[in-house]
Amino acid sequence: MTVWTLIPLAGFALGLAVARWWIVVVAVPFGAYVLTTNELEAGVGAWVALVLSTLLACTIACGVALRRLRRRA
Repeated sequence: MTVWTLIPLAGFALGLAVARWWIVVVAVPFGAYVLTTNELEAGVGAWVALVLSTLLACTIACGVALRRLRRRA
C-alpha cells in the first residue's frame, strides 16, 4: 500500500471512531508536518502538503458523516 491509500483509510477510520466535526482539524498539523519534512522543491512540496492534508480532511469528514447518519437511522 502507498501513502495515497493509507491516508484516506486512516482518516476514514479516525472519523468513524471519533465522530466529532472538530476532528477534521487534525489535517492542519498533518499538512504542516508534510510541508516541513519533505525534500521536494518549494512549490511542489507545498502542493503535495496541500493535497494530502485536503485528502485527509475530506476522508475524516466522510467518516464522521457516515457515523452520524448510521446513528440517526
